[in-house]
Amino acid sequence: MALYIGIFLVALSGLMFEIGLTRIFSATIWYHFAFIAISVALLGWGLGGFAVHALRRRWAFTLERAALLTFAYALAIPLCLWLIVRIPFHPDRLAFYFGVSLFPFFLAGMALSMVFAIGRQQTGRLYFADLLGASVGALAVTVLLSYLGGENAVLAVALAPLAATVCFSRHLRVPVGIAAGLVLIAVAANERTGVFKIHSAPTKGLYQHLAATPGSTIALTSWNAYSRIDAVTGFEAPSLVRLYIDSDAWTNVLRWDGRVESVARMKRWFRALAFEVVPERPKTLIIGPGGGSDVLVALAAGSDKVTAVEMNPIMLRFVRHFGARAGNLYDHPKVETVLSEGRTFIRRSDRRFDVILLGFVDSWAAVASGGLSLSENHLYTVEAFRSYFDHLTPGGALVILRWDVDVPRLVSNAVALLGAQEAGQRVAVFFENRRGTPADPPQMLFVLKKEPFTEGESARMASWTAARPVIVPGRYVEEPYAGLFAGRTSFATYIATAETLVGPVFDDRPFFFARQRPWGFPLTMRLAFLEMLVPIVVVFLLFIGFGKPKGEATGSYATSLVYFASLGFGFIAVELSLLQHLTLLLGHPIFTLSILLFALLAFGGLGSRSSHRFRIGRVCLWVAAFAAVYALALPRVVPALLWLPLGARITIAILVVAPLGFMMGMPFPRGLQATGSGPFPQPPFYWGLNGIFSVVGSLATMVTAVVFGFTCAMLVGAGCYLVAAFTSRVFDTRHDPAI
Repeated sequence: MALYIGIFLVALSGLMFEIGLTRIFSATIWYHFAFIAISVALLGWGLGGFAVHALRRRWAFTLERAALLTFAYALAIPLCLWLIVRIPFHPDRLAFYFGVSLFPFFLAGMALSMVFAIGRQQTGRLYFADLLGASVGALAVTVLLSYLGGENAVLAVALAPLAATVCFSRHLRVPVGIAAGLVLIAVAANERTGVFKIHSAPTKGLYQHLAATPGSTIALTSWNAYSRIDAVTGFEAPSLVRLYIDSDAWTNVLRWDGRVESVARMKRWFRALAFEVVPERPKTLIIGPGGGSDVLVALAAGSDKVTAVEMNPIMLRFVRHFGARAGNLYDHPKVETVLSEGRTFIRRSDRRFDVILLGFVDSWAAVASGGLSLSENHLYTVEAFRSYFDHLTPGGALVILRWDVDVPRLVSNAVALLGAQEAGQRVAVFFENRRGTPADPPQMLFVLKKEPFTEGESARMASWTAARPVIVPGRYVEEPYAGLFAGRTSFATYIATAETLVGPVFDDRPFFFARQRPWGFPLTMRLAFLEMLVPIVVVFLLFIGFGKPKGEATGSYATSLVYFASLGFGFIAVELSLLQHLTLLLGHPIFTLSILLFALLAFGGLGSRSSHRFRIGRVCLWVAAFAAVYALALPRVVPALLWLPLGARITIAILVVAPLGFMMGMPFPRGLQATGSGPFPQPPFYWGLNGIFSVVGSLATMVTAVVFGFTCAMLVGAGCYLVAAFTSRVFDTRHDPAI
């Protein structure tokens, strides 16, 4: 039992540390590097297995040695965090950041692969403990991040492998006790000492603005599983406070006395122009209101009721913290505040609105860095436009405030929704009438009306002096939009001849920001992928060359490589695609961790525990079949279920995840149990192989999703399990009768 608990704790800490690092990276570097951090974690686990395999003739596989590795892993966690927060990020240091992050996972991979080699005959039970630990880690990390913050949560994670060390060997109780005491002291004193706190991230707007604004200071900081928010005071009026998301994207909380009359001047703001072509005293829905500037604009424009739908509870809490100084904005009688994701709210509502407004829901800085190229966003898809359009009153309008680079794709979404001719009568686009800079480009106003613009509305828009027209139906339309709306240019030609990717965005491929030709990835990201893949390929070639036992058949050995590589690639491809589809169903990314990932890994653990009862070739075929059905069905079924209550959607998601997770937990431990003799190397070799191909699979899945969509990515995962089904025959009855 102590052995199982030790494995449980190592796996639990590994997943918590991985997710904690993504939050740290997102706050100090950029979003896309946070994604790559997950791949670095998987790579570390795999390399640990390869290292144990390479040292098998020099090291005896003992629990004492596994305990020492686990103890070293626990100590490496605070060391990794200290180096990351103490050495400010610079692009030249990227390899250093990833090397530091990889090291703890490398030690953890060595420890677990050694334990699996020792307990090879109980692999199903060991893998059950591993997946169960990871599933509980997915649940626990959401709590730790919310209550302790990012840095302290990562520090606290070190306590789990310290406890696992004692489970593997009681001889290390004294040093473990000392180390645990030091970790607890570090967590308790970190707010005061700041030893493990993020002090600077020079490429991030938060720290740039603090340095450029004397007297500004961070008044509040809070974390959850998908963001860090800092409230910064000290900026010029009318700004009361700026709220920075992950140290960069920011939104203003404005000084206000709570009286609508005192914000009447906002009627003349660029952001308020669209209210001039909708019914008077409009009913307004604002998705992603942030600090509340757009809520004030809507009130100033005469809205009788403003419904503000915000998905981040920290944002609402921080605005409310400033109380009367912010006019008690989110408790104002004319403001209804809803904690929800925009798509989920609009799909479940039967109300109609005169204005549905999305104002800068995402960060320009992140787009400029390439950071959002791998960030899916279901607010800007054609299906989302359909939901918004259906919830507009006859004279209502969808209003989107963004940047000039977003116009071509927003127009494409409108054309995909309505057709070119109808879109040409309902779409208006304006740029802010000022000279911008690369760091602060002019804003853009996109308006999609429920009904065609009237001649009077077009005339009114043409007279706006605060805006430069790009599209005004019946008055002025710039190319290439004029040719598209008039039918002189086909939609396919419009997409093909654009300098960037401008095609419509759908839920299956919701990467609105992936606009760089030819595939949507900026050069920095392509180079980062290449930097990761080259060493992975080199390591893989080295180990397959030296991994084959001497004198054994090459064919069986090569087939076993294909089997475990297919499992590593297939598992991560199916997992990522499945979670993507179901995140839309549940309507909040927090549920991906706290419910979906927990359920997937927990049922995988149960499958591992029961794997001795099934023929693994058939199980792989069933996984392939389920994954293929889900890939084709979920994109069509999920949007139709968004109207259900949250409890019903959670139940459906778990029922979808359960059978696939249960089956996916079986093939790996049963394959490991058949290794270690004849043409098959010891389990640590295959542990490493599986980890390496999990990295390759995660990168390939995201590339496939961006280029072809998540349906295609999941079908690729299904194909991997089909390959695994046929190659599993290599473990014939001489090695494992159950296979």
